[in-house]
Amino acid sequence: MLRKNALRIAAIGVAAASLVGTSAFSAAAATSNGSDAIYYLYDSGTEALIAPGHVNLWDDDLVGSPSATDARSLFSCPDDAESVQTFISPVGQEKVRSAWVTYADGGFKPGTKQILEPGANLGAQVLGSPGAGSVKAAGGNYSVGFACEKFNNVAFASAGIWFAPISVTAGSGDWTYQLSDTVAPPAPASGSFDQTIQATTIAGVDGTLNLVAPASATTTLGAATLVGGQSTSTGDLGKFTVQDGRVVTHKGWTVTTQVTDFANASDATVTIPASQLTVTPKVATGATLPTGVTLSAPFAGGSTLTAFAAAGNTAAIASTDLDAGLKFVAPGDKPAGTYTAKMTITLASK
Repeated sequence: MLRKNALRIAAIGVAAASLVGTSAFSAAAATSNGSDAIYYLYDSGTEALIAPGHVNLWDDDLVGSPSATDARSLFSCPDDAESVQTFISPVGQEKVRSAWVTYADGGFKPGTKQILEPGANLGAQVLGSPGAGSVKAAGGNYSVGFACEKFNNVAFASAGIWFAPISVTAGSGDWTYQLSDTVAPPAPASGSFDQTIQATTIAGVDGTLNLVAPASATTTLGAATLVGGQSTSTGDLGKFTVQDGRVVTHKGWTVTTQVTDFANASDATVTIPASQLTVTPKVATGATLPTGVTLSAPFAGGSTLTAFAAAGNTAAIASTDLDAGLKFVAPGDKPAGTYTAKMTITLASK
């Protein structure tokens, strides 16, 4: 890129001759990031100012200027400067010559220590290692600029280094710049590590298996109605709870029921078979049936142990709230009255 600029400088050398006498180095106040002055970028063809934050392509032909209004404004190197090079460097290492990622040779306006439109085409930085390709591939935050040098480019001149912070998109090489009086944010922190976590355990201890009865010891069914000419009463048994604290063995459990025949409260010799009571196992109102617990289908009461619910030999289920829907149908030939039976609910471990 600077080769192109050098040819351009030679062509305008006569027209600019009046400026030669004023080529003595004069430095502006250094910017906050260490550049000797704000470094503005322009399109080399249209000489339009490139706005900070504008997305530039990798090979866009851009040039630098110390002026916010004139692309042709001149940079001046001090008298001890012997050469000029443009560069791309890591942020903060612009003044460490060996840290430059890539660079390119430039030149002075003939007979002066002045530089017109130093190149800022990232792809044209063709010298050095790891090279411009590494910047395009990796992306990240860098600085682009140029420096006045001496001793065959191995040392900086007594002054004269201008640059601007840039952010490059990995892969495409698209990039933006900021004015050189601002500092590009550092790349986001990253990294990872492995941490060994160690814990010493002690042997678990089984708790107990318990059955908690309903709050009331008596269940009274609702008012009887005639259904098909027979007295029919319904209601709920009442919530009861299986508590299983056996966290080690979690053997599982079964709940069974037995029901006696119903006897008339006024004459105990008048009975109704337990089979007239239909029992429908269900989860208690407001509770959720735990995974691993199964309920039996509706069944008729009787003296034989009948399965009500069961839990498998899986993880211990701390608490299971159960209930039963009850339906009692009295035969039509039985006298009206209050009949009483006893239901026995038994919890057993598997």
